[in-house]
Amino acid sequence: MPCPKPIYEAGLKKNECRVRACNEEGQEYPGQRVPFAYAVPTAGTKGRVIRKQVFGRDKHFTAGLLNFVFEGLGGGADVERLSTKTRALWTKTLDRCDLEAIDIDDCDDYIMEMVDLCNQITYECTGGSFEEWGLRDHVRTELVQAWRHFVRLIWMRDLEWEDLVRCLSDPNCETSINEEYFLPDPSAGTKHVVSNKLLVPLQVWGLLLRSAFGASQ
Repeated sequence: MPCPKPIYEAGLKKNECRVRACNEEGQEYPGQRVPFAYAVPTAGTKGRVIRKQVFGRDKHFTAGLLNFVFEGLGGGADVERLSTKTRALWTKTLDRCDLEAIDIDDCDDYIMEMVDLCNQITYECTGGSFEEWGLRDHVRTELVQAWRHFVRLIWMRDLEWEDLVRCLSDPNCETSINEEYFLPDPSAGTKHVVSNKLLVPLQVWGLLLRSAFGASQ
């Protein structure tokens, strides 16, 4: 069965999305009666805007999800040991998957970057690398596949993902109440989507570490 592929709108670059096109009075056409008579004008680009980051919108929340990997692991593991630089790299690298439109058929380099980043995070939070945990072979199989699953989810740009990206990217998101992508609470929507997209790689990562810790006891 052929794998479904994302459909990119004609006339848009892969790092763009389309939002409500309006003038500075919030009108999509002259004389339109609108609920909010003010806006950042987007008509000049016909609503084309650069896609905004999702994982980096709430960096504290996205970094906090790493607790699912290390919480209760033992051996002094603590996500609070993670450096500020690595925390920033975590969200930035996750967002690259969408902002650079990483292709599922050409994503090996990106996946290895994610695996290497997981190794760095593991080292900082536990004091040991994947190799020191005895997980080198498992990482090459299970964790690589988990990140491939993540790439596929982002690459597909499903309706839930696109609606969130369009909402976050719309400079008039708070007043675009009649748009299909409008979210009354973008922060809650972001947390929901981010948690779902990272569910599999975080679960696999944590299970590998717990299995290795259990075997060492």
